[in-house]
Amino acid sequence: MSEISKTADLALRALIVLGESGPATAASLGRELGVNRTVVHRILTTLQSRGFVVRRDRTYALGGTLRHLAASAAPDLRALARPTMARLVETARETVVMHAPEGNVAVVVEQVVADHHVLRVEHPPGSRHPLHRGASGRAMLAFMDDQTIDTTLREEPDAEKTRVRLREVRDLGYALSFDELQHGVHGAAAPVLDPNGSVVASVAILVPATRTASMTAHLDDLLAAAGEMGAALHAASQPARLADRARDVPDTADTSDLSDLSDSVVAPPPRRP
Repeated sequence: MSEISKTADLALRALIVLGESGPATAASLGRELGVNRTVVHRILTTLQSRGFVVRRDRTYALGGTLRHLAASAAPDLRALARPTMARLVETARETVVMHAPEGNVAVVVEQVVADHHVLRVEHPPGSRHPLHRGASGRAMLAFMDDQTIDTTLREEPDAEKTRVRLREVRDLGYALSFDELQHGVHGAAAPVLDPNGSVVASVAILVPATRTASMTAHLDDLLAAAGEMGAALHAASQPARLADRARDVPDTADTSDLSDLSDSVVAPPPRRP
């Protein structure tokens, strides 16, 4: 592993903790990071001076600079996906969640809870589980590169069995799970692809085991929703991509070929038979 800056790593870890756990004091953050309070205070003061954190009384929280950087780096997937998720909830009448990959785990980043039934499933944002377990995780892992799959399954006792399941997910375009992460909960998930064809998230329908038929009856709607989210990501990225292409073209060049970007829509995963 290449040598890293310990100070920079500590600052980034502090931001991650604040993002996942919410506002914290320098003392509590120091305990979480396992470093001296004075060191943490110095890191926080630096981050505050650049707008990465803000101080409120004795606590620190994420600042506006991070929101600005996130907005400029990529469209907000949650904001783009939520209308589609809400429509899928109305169609399937079941809870819909979106996961994103984070290292070798799948993290819930958005949820729309169905209120059509007294008995329903909820999977709050921030919940996480191994990437190779559960429909949402496998729907993403199956469409990742071989190296990522190998790394994720390195410590998995039933790695070969999981690889077979991943190949099935690629063939079908969706993943299923039954009582796998939580007893009595079944799920179906499909991958969301960015404009480059890379998986960035998964969208899933979660149901109590007594309503599995409701989940399987809406697999086509699930696949359509995943494709719609990918198309929304493509549309949101178009202005930036066109600007990048335009900057690379000399003033005297024919720019008519820039129009090909509007036709390069990412193909959705295979439809089920």
